[in-house]
Amino acid sequence: MGVVMSHHILNRRIRKAGAAALIAAASAVALTACGSNDSSSDAKGSSSSHASSAAKSPRSDASIHNQAGNQTGKRAAALGSGTNKAQATSECQPGTLRATLDSAGTSQAEMNHRGTFLRVTNTGDETCVISGYAGVALEGAGHTAIKTTARHGSTYFATDPGTHPITLAPGKSAWADLVWTTTGAGTAHAKYLQISPTGSNSHSTVAFNHDLDNSTLSLTAWSAKPPING
Repeated sequence: MGVVMSHHILNRRIRKAGAAALIAAASAVALTACGSNDSSSDAKGSSSSHASSAAKSPRSDASIHNQAGNQTGKRAAALGSGTNKAQATSECQPGTLRATLDSAGTSQAEMNHRGTFLRVTNTGDETCVISGYAGVALEGAGHTAIKTTARHGSTYFATDPGTHPITLAPGKSAWADLVWTTTGAGTAHAKYLQISPTGSNSHSTVAFNHDLDNSTLSLTAWSAKPPING
């Protein structure tokens, strides 16, 4: 009877141990499953985070590109503005200038002094700038050269405005006063006058039938209007 009881007790202990083992195994499986779910959640969260960053990145790149485009546009506008300005203030070229003599309705004759105006007109299609003094030279009969002295500054009839830029739109003119004396000292018999608006070798020749002293001419700098004292 004691042996039989021992076997029963042993069987109960074995069954309890087996049940405990089964419970432990089931718990391990449950814990493993929970761990798997948590890992998946982390992966999803990480993927979601990357997706969010990726979603934001194109917008950031677009913003950068837009800013770069705006900066490029501003630079282009600035360059365009600089180019237009450079064109508007470029120096007048001799080929687009026509030089003449013009009294401008004013008589310049007093105390053995005689005078007239040089007039230069922009015949081109673009606005340009002229400044400084014209080049002048006398010619005699047959266009023979006469050694000429040109004095820059104020004349008997006009105050020199000084060298300064004058903007000439197409068809507009600039003026300079041209004066000489007629006292009979070293008289030169001029028939023509060479006028170089920019002082270069390019010039035009106009009729200038005058006797003047010592082949000497006085002239002012170019001005936006005929320079004449009060």
